[in-house]
This record gives sequence, structure tokens and C-alpha cells, in this order.
Amino acid sequence: MLIVVVFCGASLPVMAADWRCGTDIIAGDAQTLLSTDRGSVWRDVQLNIEAIDAFTTAKLPDKSFRLADIAFVPEYEDAAMAWLELASANKVSITPLAEQPDFLGRMPVRIQDEGLGDWRAELLAAGLVMLVPESGQDMSELIGIEDSAIKNQSGIWSAPGPETAYYVRAHDAGAENIPTARDAIGRFAVIDGTIRSIEHQEWRSYLNFGSNWREDFTIALDATLRDALANGEDFQDILQDWVGQEIRVRGVIENRGGPYITLENPFWLCLAK
Repeated sequence: MLIVVVFCGASLPVMAADWRCGTDIIAGDAQTLLSTDRGSVWRDVQLNIEAIDAFTTAKLPDKSFRLADIAFVPEYEDAAMAWLELASANKVSITPLAEQPDFLGRMPVRIQDEGLGDWRAELLAAGLVMLVPESGQDMSELIGIEDSAIKNQSGIWSAPGPETAYYVRAHDAGAENIPTARDAIGRFAVIDGTIRSIEHQEWRSYLNFGSNWREDFTIALDATLRDALANGEDFQDILQDWVGQEIRVRGVIENRGGPYITLENPFWLCLAK
């Protein structure tokens, strides 16, 4: 399907990610994990996407779709909309990235044009959206682009106050003055931190980022994800290698004594290279 056009620009260079994510760290069948009914982030995350839906519906009334693997945040929705309005003058190609639409009947797609390339990459580079991997596609380039936007404090990553931060550290970063996971309880965020210890129970494992697991940041892995990571090997041995490693995770931060994330999607967890 094509949209008429006239705007052009330079393609982004391919970014090398400093992280290994998704299939790079999952030994089992990641696609099987993605197809398992684990609930939908779109039901839980308070990220406003209705305006973008209205935009796409107006342009293509016979189709309902959304850009896959990204989410728009309220503070930058208007800027993202302005970018989309400008880019929509271009001749584009639309590629479905799922066999079935989401629970709102929208097909996740990739939109590309000859001048800009992948629209998701451009939006991520400008810090107008955040990455929420869902399609099971190779995310390494998009992860590298988002990582650069975070480091450059572009757009949504521009070091806002704790009340609106989308990038936080698992614990106090000292002189860096970056909000912590506790500041972002109740929001979907990207969290970096170093695993200090791991506790295993029958149905889940807990990745602890501080000396007191009751108060410090924790990631919970259910048995399905844990077994996929091990792929038949001893999951305790596999996960023990993660202790001391820098981790990047994204998800809704809950308050369970301390900030806490239940990992919903294997592609939302990354290990530093």
C-alpha cells in the first residue's frame, strides 16, 4: 500500500547496540514465548496512542494499523504527531509484522520510505517515542538507536524530574543525578542496574539489585521465561553468570515493598555486552 509524497531526508546510520537482547540471550524458542498469553502491555501501560490511531485512520480509512515495537508518551505526543504529519507526505511502503491484529484490531506494521527509511528508527533517534519490542523481529539496530538517544538525553530522555522520568537507574547513581526505579513506580520505564544476587523459587526467580530485596529494585522471571533462558540446562547455573552484570529492562514498575518488575516479554530484557 502506498501513500503519495514529497518529503525527503537522510537515512540514519546503523547503530551498534551496547546490549544483547531477546534472541541474543534466549536459548529457547522466543517466538513460542511471545505467542503465549502473558497479558498485553497495551492494557497496562498508560501511554497515549489514540491520537496516532486517529492520524492513521484518517490517512488510510480502509485499514487500522500502528507502528510496531514503539510507544508514544503523552509529553511528546504532539511532537510525534507533527513528525508523522510531515513524513506522511512521502511515498511509503507498509509491511505487516504480525499475522494477527492486536486486541484493538490494529495490525502492527513497519513503515519505510526511500528518504527517511524506517519511521520507527527516526522517531527513536529524535527521542519522540520509546521502544517496546513485541514483534519478535531483530531489534539490535533499533536498540542501538534508542540507546544513543538515551545517552544524548534526546526528547523523552532529556533528564526530566522524577515525576516524569522514563529512564531510571535501579539504585542511586550518585553524581549522575538520574532518578531511581523508586521514583518511577506506577509507570512504564527503562531501567538500568547491576544484579547483586539471584533467588530461586519453584515457580519464579528474582533478580535483586540491592542488598535488601524487600526494599531494592527486583525483576521477577516466571518459570517459562527462566526455562527458555536455560534451554534444557540448569537455569541456576545460567542465571548465576548474570550476577555482577549490567542489565537493562523495561516494564511497568510496581511497588512491592520496593520497586519491582514482572518481566512480561523476553525481548524487554538486555545484558550489557
